[in-house]
Amino acid sequence: MDRYQSLAVALESEVLSEMAGTFFGARKALEDFKDDFMFRVEELRSAAAKVHSRVFFLRSLLLGAEGEAALFASLGLPPQFSGLRPGPGLAPWRPERLPWALSSSGRYVKLVVMAYAEVRHACEVYMRGEYEDDPAHKGRKRMGLHYAMVEQMAARLNQGVEKLNADMPPSATLLYARGISTVEAPGQGAITNALGAESLDKGLQFEPVDFAALDVWRAPTLPEPEECAPRLRKFAAEYYSAHSDELRRVLAAL
Repeated sequence: MDRYQSLAVALESEVLSEMAGTFFGARKALEDFKDDFMFRVEELRSAAAKVHSRVFFLRSLLLGAEGEAALFASLGLPPQFSGLRPGPGLAPWRPERLPWALSSSGRYVKLVVMAYAEVRHACEVYMRGEYEDDPAHKGRKRMGLHYAMVEQMAARLNQGVEKLNADMPPSATLLYARGISTVEAPGQGAITNALGAESLDKGLQFEPVDFAALDVWRAPTLPEPEECAPRLRKFAAEYYSAHSDELRRVLAAL
């Protein structure tokens, strides 16, 4: 083999190596992004559990799901959390400080308004996020994980899947490699010949993520506490009058 042929073989080998790096590198990057997405989904489920614990505290003040539904009805809303049930290992939540009032009824009214405000805030943070301390950069803030962020990740992942499947099908890459191979490096495209281009591409293509099928909980949008505080106070006062004995025991247990 003369030096020009050796140079040609070396160049072809380098091109094939770079092609392989690009092809497998792009697939690895997409796989890594999908792994990160699924990790974020599980983090979001944990964040949902924190919201649920606040919902269950409010529900306990209202003596169960029926009282909770009555509260939302007083705001002109259908039941907002009727499908939620306490799961195993769910950490209970209660406010760090309980409101004070001269009467137990006054204390109860304040507590219901506080619990509703906490649920509403938790839902907003879960859906839209809030800034938090960045552990990697002292003194800086970062946007915390939230539903919209994970939903956007799913959309970006699916865009990447569509682009990779369209731009870099395995059969086209193998056929291109075969086209630049030499007699000293035969055999490129043998897999394509054996399996067929369509079968190969279908077997190795990435599947898009069905975000809805992941069944990630979506929090409702609730009225701001300032907007509905008068109705909340009126409902809580009437509810206490109708269930005073039971609610005294609830307050005593807090």
